[in-house]
Amino acid sequence: MKAIVYIDGYNLYYGLLKGTPYKWLDLWAMARSLLKEGIELLGVKYFTAPIKTFPYDLEAVDRQKIYLQALIAQGKVQVVQGFYAKHRTWAPAADERCSTCDVQTAGLVPIYKLEEKRSDVNLAVAMVTDAAMNAADVFLVITGDSDQVGAIESVRHQFKKSVIVFNPQPTISKQLDWAASYYKNIPRDLPAICQLPEEIPVGTHGNVIRRPAVWK
Repeated sequence: MKAIVYIDGYNLYYGLLKGTPYKWLDLWAMARSLLKEGIELLGVKYFTAPIKTFPYDLEAVDRQKIYLQALIAQGKVQVVQGFYAKHRTWAPAADERCSTCDVQTAGLVPIYKLEEKRSDVNLAVAMVTDAAMNAADVFLVITGDSDQVGAIESVRHQFKKSVIVFNPQPTISKQLDWAASYYKNIPRDLPAICQLPEEIPVGTHGNVIRRPAVWK
């Protein structure tokens, strides 16, 4: 049995990594740990987008670049990039007096809204294409996005492949559960034991990529 793993970077970050010190994640090691013994891991495809940042964290862009460079330098993970669209819009302002989730509308305020574009489509197309080419027997998808249900069902029913879904979110997605051959949430303690080395050699001149200090 041979497997390919498809990772929804946006879902992985916001579902499992944000607010933790484990963002220096070894995606290959994590993928390997989620597969049963005896299944050969052929490849890991990581779908993400270069982030746009805000004044309160101007170094976030640099940290993401360093991380992607580290993944590419290891040569095990294929990074597939979409993009972020930033546009100005209006949204209701929350009443400052409200201390519960039932916020009160106190008028509209201008905001910038960021939307990740193309990554979810890239993941779906890659998975269906690989299934059509008979590239693997097992398709493992790391996502909590129910928009992937159509692609998952296509791979399962049209191409007769096993599709495993691991949700990085702490909640359960019934749609993904129903669509997949097997569904489970990623263990919350897994990132801590699947970290990249502190330094990763790059090139042939002794250069290294180091884990960002704030991720330690």
